[in-house]
This record gives sequence, structure tokens and C-alpha cells, in this order.
Amino acid sequence: MYRTVDIEAGEDISPLRAVGVMFTAKDEKTQFLQPCAAFREGCCSAYEGRPSVCRKYRCALLRRVEAGEVSLGEARRLIASTLALRDRVRPELERLAEPQEPLALDGLYRLMFAKLDAAPDRAAMKQSQGKLLLDVAALRVLLAKYFEPRDSESHKAE
Repeated sequence: MYRTVDIEAGEDISPLRAVGVMFTAKDEKTQFLQPCAAFREGCCSAYEGRPSVCRKYRCALLRRVEAGEVSLGEARRLIASTLALRDRVRPELERLAEPQEPLALDGLYRLMFAKLDAAPDRAAMKQSQGKLLLDVAALRVLLAKYFEPRDSESHKAE
């Protein structure tokens, strides 16, 4: 979803470094790259030492569950279907985009689209990837509607 996540000044990042999380600096802020290397098999492998930005993170769906607007069962079904769509889309994006480094979904999408636009016969190339483009659009809508926190300064997409 995001390319980077800002770390608050003075936070201990050694637990994240220990599990292979990559860091960068921008505008005097320390950031870790996405996808997060600490996220493995559906869980954070640095959970006890995760930074405050991760502890505070509340996606839109979780907030709706906490407010009683969505049942836990409905939320779990939505999460499962979104993960299934992501798992179907990601390998195809990686195949087409051929990234040189791990990229978040947004980066893969942008790279893939740039390659489609650069193809000699752009229209035919896009038509041949129509299902993937529709799946990516559907995934982006799901992520924006249910999972982006909307009011979090630390998780803004670049």
C-alpha cells in the first residue's frame, strides 16, 4: 500500500533491523521501506519491538469494527477476500514489472503501467492484460475504502 513508513525521532529501530527491515532517510526522517520485511506469514516478527507508528496504526476497517459498524465476521471475510485478490495480483505484477528490488503494490503497479505504456503496441498490450488491470483496480478500491486509515499522517502514500 505504501512505499515507506516514517519512524518517530529517537525510536529504537534495532528490533526491526534484526529481522531485516530496510531503512532510508528523507527530510531528516528515518523511514522503513515497504513491503515490511518484519511481516511474515501474516504476523509481525518484531511485534514486541515494533515502532509506535505500527502500534498506533488503525485501518479504516478496524475502526469500523471497533465502532460496531461492521461485525468481526464480516471484517474477516473482507480481509480474506482482499488477501486472496492481492495474492493473485502480486505475482502477475512482479512478472510484468520485473522489479529490481522488493516494491510495495503501488510501486509494482506504477512500474507495470510504465512498461505497458512503453510497449510498441500499447493498446494490444493493455488489452492482453485486461483482467490483471481490472483486478488491480478492484484491489486499489478495496484498499482505499477499507484499509487506508485516511487520517494518519505517518502512512501517507508518496
